[in-house]
Amino acid sequence: MVPLINSTLGPRFQAVLASAWISKRAAAKYVQDYVKRIQEEGKKDKREPIAFAPPIQVQVLDIAEGKSYEALDAINGGEDSLFHGRIKQNLVYGVSDGVGGWNEAGIDPSIFSRSLTAYSAMAAEGSFLLHDSDEADPKDIMRRAFAGMRHDNIPAYGSATELVLSLSLATGKLRTAQLGDSTYVILNEKQKAQFVSTEQQHRFNMPYQLTIPPIENDPKPTKPASESLDSENAQFFRPRPIDEDGEMAQKICKEIDQDNFTDLSAVGFDTPFDAREGTHPLEHNNVVVAATDGLFDNVHVDEVEKLAERFMQAIDKIRGIKESESGNNDKQPGSTAANDLFGGLAYSIAAQAVANYIQHDLRSPFAERAKAAGYSFTGGKPDDVTVMLAWIKDSAKTQAEQKIADMNPKL
Repeated sequence: MVPLINSTLGPRFQAVLASAWISKRAAAKYVQDYVKRIQEEGKKDKREPIAFAPPIQVQVLDIAEGKSYEALDAINGGEDSLFHGRIKQNLVYGVSDGVGGWNEAGIDPSIFSRSLTAYSAMAAEGSFLLHDSDEADPKDIMRRAFAGMRHDNIPAYGSATELVLSLSLATGKLRTAQLGDSTYVILNEKQKAQFVSTEQQHRFNMPYQLTIPPIENDPKPTKPASESLDSENAQFFRPRPIDEDGEMAQKICKEIDQDNFTDLSAVGFDTPFDAREGTHPLEHNNVVVAATDGLFDNVHVDEVEKLAERFMQAIDKIRGIKESESGNNDKQPGSTAANDLFGGLAYSIAAQAVANYIQHDLRSPFAERAKAAGYSFTGGKPDDVTVMLAWIKDSAKTQAEQKIADMNPKL
């Protein structure tokens, strides 16, 4: 048998994944304290500028051959959550936003969104890919995740939007499945938007969403809610381990594969089959900005472009720093300093959303859409904010750029 050439080659592309998130509650507390500090400073003769630095959580990961990597299935982001995983030569990641209207019915929507990302992470990990270079299917991941939640009979009721993205490190192709108003923007190497996805709405402020309605007699949980997010409110459900009960697991897997959600669609609920799919060939130094509506309801795309341009220019300046100058053992553009700056970009984009939504006279994207729909609204829209940035790099071009940088003397 002739061996498959692709099975011996590493992926052509690398990626840096930077995530940033803050809950509406944490942002509100920070803003309240910040305003109080501003007022106290105003009473002094000599005022010192106070930096606006909300407590945004940031995670940065270098996704490259040979680098250690640990998947994440949920975060404590208020009613937002995110996940990411590496499946052969695919980086699969996404965000989910719990529908806050369920709070009025006494149902915590954060449990639903966190559970959905946890099940999405497991569905991604369980994707069947024959070859390392095969592409993961984000819509099928969403389908199996939601079906898994239904057939595990977990008491996670409510609704959530979801955006699932799959980046092939073998080909550079980005595949997406979008259900609702979590959207994404693709920036070219000059940090200008070359693609902007649109919201998926039934009508204004009513996005497509996955729903599991409550039932009269709640089933007993198959396992206790997780407390791994260091917050008493950060509860969610993970999928049942596949080897917990061989016969039962096999039965559930069959039910998941056969679930076509006809019971939900019959009563007008959205299903994963309604997700909008996208396919985008990416190139060296493209940046993909994926986020819940807390970002793009408050921040215009051109504001994201300006922030990205400033940070990526700063990254360019340090990419050529030699090991002897930086003390860093990794001389690739994915160095610690560059990655830290990329994480700073994710932080700054999320912070811009918080800064914008506390401005009552702002012409925010949400206010503009409200006006177009016939509503009177001004200012930003307070919300949880979750941002995921993927910086794509061609491995060969990365090495060539480093050689050139190493030959050029530093001024």
